[in-house]
Amino acid sequence: MINHTPPQTHMRWKERLKALLQEALKSDNPVVLVGIGNTLRGDDGIGVKIAEALKDSLECSKIRVIVVEDRVDMLGRFLGDLKPSLMIFFDAADFGGKPGEIRILDLAEASGKTISTHLIPLDVILKVIGVASPSYVIGVQMMNIEFGGRISEPVKVAGKMIVEFLEKELASICR
Repeated sequence: MINHTPPQTHMRWKERLKALLQEALKSDNPVVLVGIGNTLRGDDGIGVKIAEALKDSLECSKIRVIVVEDRVDMLGRFLGDLKPSLMIFFDAADFGGKPGEIRILDLAEASGKTISTHLIPLDVILKVIGVASPSYVIGVQMMNIEFGGRISEPVKVAGKMIVEFLEKELASICR
């Protein structure tokens, strides 16, 4: 039997994310969670799938979940007048890890490592639309981004881990 549990080498992502969320939730401004990717390209769709799952369970005044898919250039329109205390992007990445490995990347570190079809770096987009909040990418090491492919099992398991962790950590916020 194949073990599809993502590698545990970078489990510190949970601790780091928890600390980022605790600090951001002290503000009156919302935490914004953004799913990016192309669901027609296998693992590239994981960011969208994570955000869609969270949208059903965590949407409230302190937590906003946005699914932009591959239209990162439209982020300003999706945000509207929101002034986030923290932005977290979910995306497939290629940082040389094992498929399904999860890492939190700052925007400069994520540039060139995220897989989505957006060509403009996230830090540039945020600067152009005037978002100055701390922003990070939760990257999941991809395995397959073939057009028409499905999300691979290790990446799917990693996405589920992210969703479960955030639901557990933020459930009391959205009651």
